[in-house]
Amino acid sequence: MQTPSLSSPNGEQTVRRVALLALLYLIPSVQAMLPIDDPDIWWRFRMGEWIVENYRVPFADYFSANDVGKPWIEYSWLFALAAYLVQAKFGLSGLVYFVVALGLGIAFAAHQLIRRSGLSLQTEVVVLAMALGAMKPVMSPRPWLFTIGFFVVELLIIIRVRRSGNDRLLWVLPPLFVFWANSHIQFVYGLAVIGILFAESLLVQLGWFGSKILVPPLSAARLALVTLVCTIATLLTPYHYLLYKQVFDYMGGQTGAFSYISELHPMFFRSPTDWLVLSLALSGAFSLGWQRAWRPFPMLLLLMGAFLAFRARRDAWVLAVAAMGTIGDANWNFPVAGSFRFSKGQIMLTTVVVVLTLGLVSLGRGINEANLHAAVEKKFPVKAVNFVRANRLPGPLFNHLDWGGFLIWRLREPPVVMDGRINLYGDERVERSLNTWQAGPGWETDPELLKARLVISDRARPLVFRLRNHPGYKIAYEDDTAVIFAAAK
Repeated sequence: MQTPSLSSPNGEQTVRRVALLALLYLIPSVQAMLPIDDPDIWWRFRMGEWIVENYRVPFADYFSANDVGKPWIEYSWLFALAAYLVQAKFGLSGLVYFVVALGLGIAFAAHQLIRRSGLSLQTEVVVLAMALGAMKPVMSPRPWLFTIGFFVVELLIIIRVRRSGNDRLLWVLPPLFVFWANSHIQFVYGLAVIGILFAESLLVQLGWFGSKILVPPLSAARLALVTLVCTIATLLTPYHYLLYKQVFDYMGGQTGAFSYISELHPMFFRSPTDWLVLSLALSGAFSLGWQRAWRPFPMLLLLMGAFLAFRARRDAWVLAVAAMGTIGDANWNFPVAGSFRFSKGQIMLTTVVVVLTLGLVSLGRGINEANLHAAVEKKFPVKAVNFVRANRLPGPLFNHLDWGGFLIWRLREPPVVMDGRINLYGDERVERSLNTWQAGPGWETDPELLKARLVISDRARPLVFRLRNHPGYKIAYEDDTAVIFAAAK
């Protein structure tokens, strides 16, 4: 078969399709191709290293000054292990490309989710671009990338089951949940989705919606069994029931983080991504209204996404994906002139374009070991750590939680007083520490600061201005990034 010329109508169509698809896939992957500035990745490196060294996962803290031996679990241990192994083998650039690969995987799965809607090319591109744009802020080396991918795959399976009425495909979900529960604690979002599907089937069998309900005939008994098996699958981790104890702690006992952790703040609608999320939510609501019949599953899915997204902007991706799932689940009862299929040649050409473009972006942004380590030096106290180690400055140490993970990874001794594992320290201690670093009321009575003989901080913290003139401390080291105070003798 002769390949059409690029100047022919078919060739021009191929170019347009390839360009559109490549641009869509580049949205999350280009965002992921940035220097490492996540403060939590460092302590996850240390957890992965510890797992390799000890052939087991931690059940207690071994890395902080005041909590050694306190019960603590690394519920994202599989992600931590993967991140450490990638970094150990391929360096920081390997970690960047690891995140890029996850971003591409998420884009591909999301594309399949919206393609099943049968929308025109233009509409499909707009919806997918909005969703991937809304997810740009979470394209960082965090375990939530695994959750996003698993969540989209779960919806793909469920929508296919709902359309075919064949629920045997649901048995793919239990193995999925085994990996999910070992990767990230937000597997509970996935369990909630299965619970919604079961609730829909149960409502249908009870006849609560009469003839106005538009759902496939799925067995409530079979769905109840699948839900139970998936729940049991989440217990197949080294932590078993302790995962759920951590979930309940987050739900009931550790709510202060929503006040002092920026990623847990609600959307303020000061960035384009927030408006993209809102637009997707409205589009999903429109797809529900278009059917003029009750569809409990997509309706409850969209409501779940809205609750999580408007509660914490970190979870805005849930609403974006839920809106895509709602649109993809709809039965659009009108002919779509622009419906199309990608040929194998177009898919291969798109892959080549994406890879080459990412290569050019990598060169343009200087994604190599030297530049990545230089970027880390501007963000984290690399030289300050080297000074402490070279001069063997004694602890106890006082540090901000943003640098605690890096100090766990690079300094090791003396141990940190605080880091990003807020589930270990609790709301009261974290709030007190943040108040001290802001030089808030009572900062000089902070017991952890009073015990400290060594303070490592970035130069812009309000506490630093107080310590510069404090008789109990002297500057032992300072550079463009960090300052070290030692207790005056």
